[in-house]
Amino acid sequence: MATNVEVAGIDAEDRRRPLMTTGNIAWMNLGFFGVQFSFGLTQTAVNPLFLLLGADAHSLPILNIAGPITGLLIQPFIGAMSDKTWSPRWGKRKPYVLGGSLLMVLILFLFPLVSALWMAVLCLWLVDAGNNSAMEPYRALISDRLRKLQIPKGFLIQSMFTGAGAVLANVSLYVMQKLVTGATGANVPYWVFVCFWLGVVCALVTVGLAMVRTKEVEPTPEELTHIKSQSKGPVATIAEIAEAVKVMPIGMHKIGLAFLFQWYAMFIYWQFVSVSVAESVWNTTPDTPLYEEAAGWSGLMNGGYNFVTMISAMFLLPLCRRFGGKKVHAGTLALAALSLAWLSTIDTQGLTLVAMIGLGICWASMVGVPYLMVASMVPRERTGVYMGILNMMIVVPMLLQTLTFGWIFENLLGSHGTSAILLAGVLLGCAAVAILWVNPPKVDEESSVMPLGAHREITVYDRVVVGSDGSPSALYAVARAHEVAAAAEARIVVVSAFDPDGGARQQQQEDGRTLLHGEDAARAALRRSVQEITSSRVRDVEQVAVAGAPAEALLRVAGQNPASLIVVGNRGLGAREGEALGSVPGEIVQKANCDVLVIQTSALTGHTLDEAADRARLAGRGGTAVPRTAEG
Repeated sequence: MATNVEVAGIDAEDRRRPLMTTGNIAWMNLGFFGVQFSFGLTQTAVNPLFLLLGADAHSLPILNIAGPITGLLIQPFIGAMSDKTWSPRWGKRKPYVLGGSLLMVLILFLFPLVSALWMAVLCLWLVDAGNNSAMEPYRALISDRLRKLQIPKGFLIQSMFTGAGAVLANVSLYVMQKLVTGATGANVPYWVFVCFWLGVVCALVTVGLAMVRTKEVEPTPEELTHIKSQSKGPVATIAEIAEAVKVMPIGMHKIGLAFLFQWYAMFIYWQFVSVSVAESVWNTTPDTPLYEEAAGWSGLMNGGYNFVTMISAMFLLPLCRRFGGKKVHAGTLALAALSLAWLSTIDTQGLTLVAMIGLGICWASMVGVPYLMVASMVPRERTGVYMGILNMMIVVPMLLQTLTFGWIFENLLGSHGTSAILLAGVLLGCAAVAILWVNPPKVDEESSVMPLGAHREITVYDRVVVGSDGSPSALYAVARAHEVAAAAEARIVVVSAFDPDGGARQQQQEDGRTLLHGEDAARAALRRSVQEITSSRVRDVEQVAVAGAPAEALLRVAGQNPASLIVVGNRGLGAREGEALGSVPGEIVQKANCDVLVIQTSALTGHTLDEAADRARLAGRGGTAVPRTAEG
């Protein structure tokens, strides 16, 4: 076997993903500009349009039910479907991004032509369906295409483009409302035509360019076989979503309570900001001609907070790495709560823009931190379904708002828009308290890129390194390694060593251990190990494939860090009787610069070994399953 130890890749999947320049990452994210332009129009222009077509203010929540329903039904389903799709011509995520974008463009073109309230509501349902069909596969595409270390930059640039799209959408509403006068016989202003058709152009150009210039990563033959074997039917897809919810990372559970408050609040804001500003600044109501001016100004306000989002997004990542996503997000929520509470009392037009600064900083955290955290916690091949599940956590509070807030607005708030905005501020404050109340997940279930908790100073070990070759004794050793890692709040690193010159040869046994020939065999062993470790709960597991001898591989990965712990079996299953310590653990004990934990595997055989592995697996906190380790 080769004597030189060469690490083939910290992430087993990264080598298939060429590093992208910042410019190419920007081109890949360009389409978010057009998609967010559409979202910006639905957030800002649709509710004033409903009011101009004769809707009552207290009916706005139920009229906006399209967003939550389509998000709840479409995003997880489309995300799960895209996980098990591959077309040599169209790719994995791109068919859904393009299909959703085409529907969005068509309805944006038709939206200004409505002549009745029911037509506008129908168009909102259809455009939201297109938006949701495009958005989550697009986010999954970013995670699919980038190496793990580039994912933060990818989502940062995404936040900038989404902010820019929302800025242009909202500013165009304000400017065109000033420049274009007149309305159709149905009372639809002509500036609505200009803004929506500008959105059509923006979406076509930006999404088209992004998809043409972005090439997806082709699945491996093993991944293709798995994709083809999966059922594409709706029943199977729903079952897959349910299973994904069951085993999703603990970090996703932790933010659910805060999401309940914050997204209920944001839906109130989007629906009633124009009503609130009309009352406090213009001293008017939606049934007067002056309301149209207030609606245009609210568009400029929304553009203002999205502009702040573009700027503040670049500062969030280093802050979260230092203080933890929990504290940073809580701080931004508290700032937004104070901003909205102040907004409800402002009677000066210019000061309303100042209040948008706090909301913009918070919005950068809302649209960046959770998605980045989830993208770095879940397997790449499951990114689509988990992005959709994260969106379910967003739309469920919105759905509750649409079903309950109409009654609250009319009966408890006296149909005052300013009271609605004040309540939104209070709910954002509750969200800040809720996110501080939850405890961050254990280190092995934490995001390595966007942690929910602050940086932890590990007092004993920060990494537990274990080998994996697929043998039963390795399975047991990896189970014990994960148990130790959970107790020490350390990350687990699974290593597979292989002979780079023996790709076509059959695997052999030496000292009771399987010798893996070729990198493909090593990566297959890693995938099986990680699948076992994450079978009951999705976790972020570091994987390393190494060309070299097993002992050298483990020593190389552990390095000179005394805070590492190497876990190795005393002998492989079937090794020579009477041998207390095999050659591989013997060499590691002799040469390691860190602690070595030797697992007693020689006394375990057959059924006994399987039972011991099961017990060790269940003993790990969270009840994890386990892989195997090339104990040498």
